[in-house]
Amino acid sequence: MTISIYPNQKLTTLLPSLVVTAAVLTALIFSQSAQAELVIHNSVDGKGQVKMVVTDDRQKELPPAQLGISPSRINETVSLTQNKNLGKLNQTLTLYNYGSRPKSIKLSLIDMDESGKPIDPSESTLKPWTLINPTQFTIPAGGYQTVRMSIRLPMGFANGKRLAMLSIEQQIDKSLTYDADGKGVTLEIGSRYGLPIAINVQ
Repeated sequence: MTISIYPNQKLTTLLPSLVVTAAVLTALIFSQSAQAELVIHNSVDGKGQVKMVVTDDRQKELPPAQLGISPSRINETVSLTQNKNLGKLNQTLTLYNYGSRPKSIKLSLIDMDESGKPIDPSESTLKPWTLINPTQFTIPAGGYQTVRMSIRLPMGFANGKRLAMLSIEQQIDKSLTYDADGKGVTLEIGSRYGLPIAINVQ
C-alpha cells in the first residue's frame, strides 16, 4: 500500500482501523499498489481532539489482488505409528506477485492454541520440528516463488491436533520516498498475511 502525504500534514500514528491523528484539513491518498483512491478528512471527537479519518469515497469494489498463495491452507491428518499420510508433512507452497513492483517477503511459523492465539514453541508444538526453505526472498513483479515446508515430527510425538500460522510478511526497504520538488513524501506500508496450518496426529 502506498500513501502520498502533502505539505502541512502531520502524520503521527497509523492504526489498523486506518484512523490517524493529524492537524490538517483535507488531503487525498492514492494507493498505487491497490489502485484505490482514499480521501482523508478532519473529524473532532468528544474530547475535542482532531483526528484524520481515512475513507474510501470512490472505490466500490475490492482492489485487485497483489499477492497470491497456493494452497490457501494446510489441513492434514497423519499417523506416526501406522506410517500413514506422512508424505503430507512435506508441502510445497507457491507465492505469486500480481503487483507491478517486486515484493520482499519474510516467512516465519507461529504456533497457535485452539482459540487461535499465538503460543510459545515447545517440543509438543509444530515450529521446532518445521523446516522452511527459503524464509526470505524477493518476488519480481508478475513472478512467483516456490517454498518448501517440511514438518519432521519425531516418533513418540503426542497425539492431537496442532495449529500454527505461516506468517507471510511483505517487508519495505525504503518506507519514505520524497518527491523531487520537495513538496510531498510517499509512505509505503508493508503487509502481513497468514496461512493457517492444522496437523492432526493420530
